[in-house]
Amino acid sequence: MCGIAGIFHRDGRAADGDAVAAMSAALVHRGPDGEGTWLEGAVGLAHRRLAIRDLSDGGRQPMLDASGRIVVTYNGEIYNDQELRHELERSFGFRFRSSCDTEILPYAYLAWGDAMFERLEGFFAIGLWDRQERRLILGRDGIGIKPLYYSEGRDGVLFASEIKAITASKEVAARIDPVALHTFLAAGHTGTRQSLFQEIRHVPPGTIIAFTEHARTERCFWRPVRSPAIDDLDEAVARLQSTIETVVKSQMVSDVPLAVLQSGGIDSSLISLTLGRLGLKPPLFTAGFTEKSHDETEVAQQIAAAAGLPLNVIDGEAGERAEAALRAVVYHFDGQCADTGALGFYHLAGAVRRHSTVVLSGDGGDEFFGGYETYAATMMAEGARRLVPRSVAGLTGRLAYASVRGNEKRLPATAQLARFALGLGEGGCSPHLQWRRLVPRFLADRIYDRAMTDLIQTNPFSEYAEYYAEPHEKVLDRALIADQRFHLQSVLAKVDAMSMAHGLEVRVPILDRRVMDLAGSLDVSLLNPWPKGAPKYVLRKLAERLGMQGAAAWSRKRGFNVPIAQLMRRGGLRPICVRVLDREADVFAPFLKPDAIRRLWHEHLERRSDHAFALWPILTLGIWLTGLAAPAPRQAS
Repeated sequence: MCGIAGIFHRDGRAADGDAVAAMSAALVHRGPDGEGTWLEGAVGLAHRRLAIRDLSDGGRQPMLDASGRIVVTYNGEIYNDQELRHELERSFGFRFRSSCDTEILPYAYLAWGDAMFERLEGFFAIGLWDRQERRLILGRDGIGIKPLYYSEGRDGVLFASEIKAITASKEVAARIDPVALHTFLAAGHTGTRQSLFQEIRHVPPGTIIAFTEHARTERCFWRPVRSPAIDDLDEAVARLQSTIETVVKSQMVSDVPLAVLQSGGIDSSLISLTLGRLGLKPPLFTAGFTEKSHDETEVAQQIAAAAGLPLNVIDGEAGERAEAALRAVVYHFDGQCADTGALGFYHLAGAVRRHSTVVLSGDGGDEFFGGYETYAATMMAEGARRLVPRSVAGLTGRLAYASVRGNEKRLPATAQLARFALGLGEGGCSPHLQWRRLVPRFLADRIYDRAMTDLIQTNPFSEYAEYYAEPHEKVLDRALIADQRFHLQSVLAKVDAMSMAHGLEVRVPILDRRVMDLAGSLDVSLLNPWPKGAPKYVLRKLAERLGMQGAAAWSRKRGFNVPIAQLMRRGGLRPICVRVLDREADVFAPFLKPDAIRRLWHEHLERRSDHAFALWPILTLGIWLTGLAAPAPRQAS
């Protein structure tokens, strides 16, 4: 787990060593244990190391094969590296110098070329330079656990783990793309292809992009699919238990301390209970909140007791440190994500890093096993949208939205009604795409300025809709695929940026390709059998088998979010909200109307409306635009 960056000047200009060094320096938090650069002519590669496996100098990067043809800079973990190592030794005669998983990559490329990516089990962002073919290859793991940004021009290509490293080169500017901003304000992220900035893009998950001096090629080597073949509950539970045990055991490989992020949810509980059955004893960490509707420590304590593992409870709120933490959150996101759970996760990651360098997390279970309550809403909406006129639904949604006012519970019933009705009122083939919309269309009408007015009537979820349009007979299959390929990106961006802010590696067993492929083969009746069963039905059955108490196994999902409405009105975030959303709101022009933002803020502050979710991406953008985003001092973590 590290930070990577590089430059390839297609016009033959020599790569600037100072620019490469600046790119590397921007990523120091991702790799505090060492750095390396490789320069040759038009190419410069950089690496920041977080030492996890083979702590010796044998794991330093950028790394070359013995012949010197292939140079690799890599971020991630390969779990089947021993299997690949033996095959490369046996079939191709290669000899290895270290036990580091990085070393298999240049040899795997020499053996299999681009086809090596299909063979890798793990998560990764890879920059590989073929000196003989003068070819740069950028590859990203199948589901997008590790980020990889790039900027392509006629004269050159730059890439890095984070946008700040690309802009640090001084070769690329960061100008806001209104279309990407339209998506960001609705979804809290920009999707899998674009960034918030015109000149910088994402390598999509499961994709390799190759650049030569005159050409560019792109190929998807893996993506999640829904091909239901298993509808027997006992078979599904047995196969899941076996697969999760195999995956969790494989992900325990580490030469540094390892722990588990334990919430009150099913996914992390399955990991902890599996570790207990395997006889492994890593410590558990969970976040505590004073607002009881957000707090899950009681269930976490039950799981720790059942698994026989020690539990540590971390303050998830930060109190007076909230402003410094949020500024750091935006800095590490480069303004690219507005996940409302990021603030709590930032604190949790910082606290855990004092004890461990690697943690296992339960992310991905909702998207692959039907855990969100929005799935039931989607199935209900299939009938409701044919019966309820859009105008009636839209009016109902706006009235319900206005009635939330000062209710600061996690998600009041009126807020749920507002989301459901506003989704129905949007029209289109699926309200599912609208359930998580942060800035609803009726607010966009109020706040969009001249650079954005032409976008108000366009769909901010065009990429999301593309995935939802896959030809599946059942609506839940379509919703699952869409969330796996689009919504999950917000979760993964949060986990990566907030953990790497502290030099913490997060491993996600449920997003191992073996688990994802198995989930894709399960019939939806085993995942979310609405209205006769609970979401994540098969995982709940497995959790009971592994020893989770029934009340916890069948409890309602809460999710990992901080009480942002409360923090913004009277908590530690009020001062920065006043500054960004009121005093310095002119910074939003020409994208958003400053006075409209001020009115939105005052309506929220004075409890006339609850605009917390709508204001969150606006606040994130404003912190970035005002230059307030900054890494927090280490003691504020």
